[in-house]
Amino acid sequence: MTSPSRSSIKSNNHDRKRQVHSTGYAAALLKITQHTRLFSIILHVSGTVLLLACISCGMQEKAEYAPDTRFLGDRQPVQESWDVNMQIFQKDRIHAIVSAGHFAEYKKNNIITRHLNDGVKVTYFDSIGAVSSTLTAEKATVYENNDMEAFNSVVLTSLDGTLKTDYIKRFSESKKLWSDRYVVIEKKNETIRGYGFESDESLRNYTIFKASGETDIE
Repeated sequence: MTSPSRSSIKSNNHDRKRQVHSTGYAAALLKITQHTRLFSIILHVSGTVLLLACISCGMQEKAEYAPDTRFLGDRQPVQESWDVNMQIFQKDRIHAIVSAGHFAEYKKNNIITRHLNDGVKVTYFDSIGAVSSTLTAEKATVYENNDMEAFNSVVLTSLDGTLKTDYIKRFSESKKLWSDRYVVIEKKNETIRGYGFESDESLRNYTIFKASGETDIE
């Protein structure tokens, strides 16, 4: 058997060195690739955290500037309805039924006022539940103590007659009607005109200030 030559031995050693060198280079490249992937993952996670942080900041900033609706009662109604029909009770019985085309409730300085318009009709009932009178007007305002003011083309009709005026006020406590405007009261045999009047809801007992009128004599 012949022994290998020196040149072949050197060649084999050189190939082994190249193989070891290549293996080391591949391992280093693998480590670099792994580090690169790890860096990419860390960057991706950090970006996600940063994005979530930005979203959180945006939500907090939006919450801080949420609109405050406490001022709405000064300029806009806190309640609003159309084609309303309300019952007003006195103790355990219905005292009046109010209907209107539009209803709006306002609150200013903790004082509530209710505005009715688009045609207002109020039907009053006596102590036994019978209709005592009916009031119609273009608009009306009801206050917290249930006093009411009616405006424009006001007509109050009862079994004892009809009253016409442009303004009338009803006091809830005394149940009296009052006006300082021109009024006309029409009854079966008489018509009374004047400025200013006071009456009960049934028009049975009334006083007209600065009155003039006419009476049919049979």
